[in-house]
Amino acid sequence: MNALATQQMLNDILQVRHSFAHGFPIPAFSWTQTPTGKVRLTAKAIKDVDALLQYLVAVTDLGMKQNIQIIYSIVAPW
Repeated sequence: MNALATQQMLNDILQVRHSFAHGFPIPAFSWTQTPTGKVRLTAKAIKDVDALLQYLVAVTDLGMKQNIQIIYSIVAPW
């Protein structure tokens, strides 16, 4: 995904989270619909969201580690 697609996906994820938290219907996105058009979260959608978030955490962590090493000349312990 490019930066714009990633940003949009994160916004969609937060809207779905907001719906769950406040008891609203799940928003209709391409990834929140079954092949028949029923709006719900599928196991595949949850797996894809989990993979995206794990990837973003990993690359953010790596970027922070590199930044700390460059700026402060120390080796980050993780």
